[in-house]
Amino acid sequence: MPIAFVLVCALLATTSLHGQPLSFDPFYVLPAGPGQASIDVGIKSSDAGDLSNTSNAIAMAKFNPHEKIETGAQLAFGWFNDATANFTYLVVGTKYSLGKRSAATANLTVPAGDVDNPGISLGIMQTLSLTSSIAVNSRLQFGLLKGYTDGKGIIIDSFIESVYVVNNRLGAYFTTTMTSNSDDFFNALGVNLNPNIDISIGDGSVINLGLTFGAVGDGKLTQTALNVFLLRMM
Repeated sequence: MPIAFVLVCALLATTSLHGQPLSFDPFYVLPAGPGQASIDVGIKSSDAGDLSNTSNAIAMAKFNPHEKIETGAQLAFGWFNDATANFTYLVVGTKYSLGKRSAATANLTVPAGDVDNPGISLGIMQTLSLTSSIAVNSRLQFGLLKGYTDGKGIIIDSFIESVYVVNNRLGAYFTTTMTSNSDDFFNALGVNLNPNIDISIGDGSVINLGLTFGAVGDGKLTQTALNVFLLRMM
């Protein structure tokens, strides 16, 4: 199964000013059509040099009950993270297809684990295909309520990503993310760089490997982050 179908456009779970992501999906994937389902499991570490103390275990499941709708949930567990609880967060959400290459998103972070208050995020995602193997992806999201903002402003989260599908077994991605808060935009700004690759291991399964580096701003990552995921189409 070609990687371009399994992962239309991959992105590590966006790193922002909050611990939990703005989307239930660890990857940027447009709704795949009725009956489609997938699961992701992996490790997301905030410090590649200290994996045993800074890693969250991530599990995500999603399905498409309608040709335009995708729903899912992401859970994180801090078994290998000294800074979080054993149950860290739960984010549930949905995507609604606006066309073949765009979708609107809505997500809820649930008051559970390390999250004391609910948060809502709203966003839009868009893919621009340049050739059969090259594409540019973009997404803009806004985080609302105390679960995301801690009661200050609105979280503003965006990225632009270049995609190169080498063949049906290998895909390469380079993502630039920007996160800030409307209450203090420039002081809260963080820009991070995320190169990552997909490796197909057959039968609808893909391994994603990636690093994230802090680039610009006080809100950037202070350590190199490491992510390893297994993605499985059902």
